[in-house]
Amino acid sequence: LGVSASIYLEEFAPKNRWTDLIEVNISNLAAVPSIVYGILGLAIFINFAQFPQSSPLVGALVLTLMTLPTIIIATRAAIRAVPPSIRDAAMGVGASKMQVVFHHVLPLAAPGILTGTILGLASALGETAPLLLIGMVAFVANYPAGPFDGGIFDPATALPVQVYSWASRADPAFIERSAGAIIVLLAFLLIMNILAIVLRRRFERRW
Repeated sequence: LGVSASIYLEEFAPKNRWTDLIEVNISNLAAVPSIVYGILGLAIFINFAQFPQSSPLVGALVLTLMTLPTIIIATRAAIRAVPPSIRDAAMGVGASKMQVVFHHVLPLAAPGILTGTILGLASALGETAPLLLIGMVAFVANYPAGPFDGGIFDPATALPVQVYSWASRADPAFIERSAGAIIVLLAFLLIMNILAIVLRRRFERRW
């Protein structure tokens, strides 16, 4: 969704006051504290749409809203970095606007797009504040059901919240579990950051 919005805003959208307003709002949303997205999710998805609290569906929607501005800004920067001569050359040999974007611009902008997307997902992985506001602090006694069996509406918690919950207990066994959960979280973050570096170097083009 973020990549599609970036392509439209950068390549197809007319330059008028409406698109200028959208661009300003995207830049402002990227600087909004994450707790504000939790308030937004509480108001829209729980109070208005009546989704159950502590559900993975609401958590996913809130983190999606929080990550979108970052991905849009990174994708637009990657598209803008493609030299205009590439577009002019493709147009000169008879390519349509759609062919220029999807056959030339996007493949050349892929390193920046992939890097921005992965880093946006990595930042969402460690977020806690917006998930606390939507009630993802439930004590999960059993494994949730599968996604096709209604599991997206079952009570759930987030890994950073679970780390805090285990670390605040007096039982030494929970301290060990919190340390193990921290290692899992750090491993995911490390893998995603390494993946971003590898993809950038793999697809990077030097002009």
